[in-house]
Amino acid sequence: MRSACILSALVAIAAAAPAPSPQLIDIATVDAAPEPVMVSAPLDVLTDTPLRKRDSAMVKRDGDCTAQPTGSGPVSTPDTAAAFLADGGLQAFNMYIERDPSLNPNAEDCPNPPSTTNFKCTLWGAPVVAEQATNKGQWRNSFQVVITGSNGYNKASPPDPIDGFTGPTGLEGAINAPLDDGKNTYLGNRYYPFSQSQGYTPSTCAAACHAETAYNSRHPSADGSYAVCSFFNAYVLTQNAIPQGLYCTLYSKTWAPSHATNHGQERGSDRFTVTRSYCYSLA
Repeated sequence: MRSACILSALVAIAAAAPAPSPQLIDIATVDAAPEPVMVSAPLDVLTDTPLRKRDSAMVKRDGDCTAQPTGSGPVSTPDTAAAFLADGGLQAFNMYIERDPSLNPNAEDCPNPPSTTNFKCTLWGAPVVAEQATNKGQWRNSFQVVITGSNGYNKASPPDPIDGFTGPTGLEGAINAPLDDGKNTYLGNRYYPFSQSQGYTPSTCAAACHAETAYNSRHPSADGSYAVCSFFNAYVLTQNAIPQGLYCTLYSKTWAPSHATNHGQERGSDRFTVTRSYCYSLA
């Protein structure tokens, strides 16, 4: 999937007239970054036998503090109901039905045990698309694991607010800012491939924005001035419709949503597009 590229060969998709300093997607940086980490649901999740529906007339009873079946999902920090509800890391989930073996198959003793049906839900820190649904199941010795009834759901609400910034403001594309009275306000980009520890978290772009200002303050121009990162655009970069990573563009000036005219680029048969695009301004 990675290959060298020449920026001058890139063709903008559905973009407006080129700005004096267009902020094209830096595909060379994307190519140089590690591949996104693709993960699947664990196979060794315990099966919980559902309880009978409680009779509404029954008197409420205390439990006996016995251990309960544990899930494989993340636990919020701190481990409170409020933290669980406020967790902004969840961006999507996938629900499906899976035919699993009732015993762990063994080539000699139980190569093809009776099946059990599990209803599974996987949580994701980045958007999901149909093109990612490539897990059809597998063979475990002579037992065939298969999947059906798979549906994906993406978070429709905006990402969380970020302390010290106003926003988020939804955008139709990525910011492509013109010169500001002859001055280029674009401070560069940062790209973070999706992985087990990196999802769609605009707060990562906020940290990059602060780091840019700190670096510039340590390396001022001859007159002592330096550029302050006061605005950033965070979006999901997709390649051929599959989410790849979090892309951040940094600016020294706040730009209106009307400048979000960069919807993507093409390189050969690959198409890079912009989704889940939001901007934040320094408060």
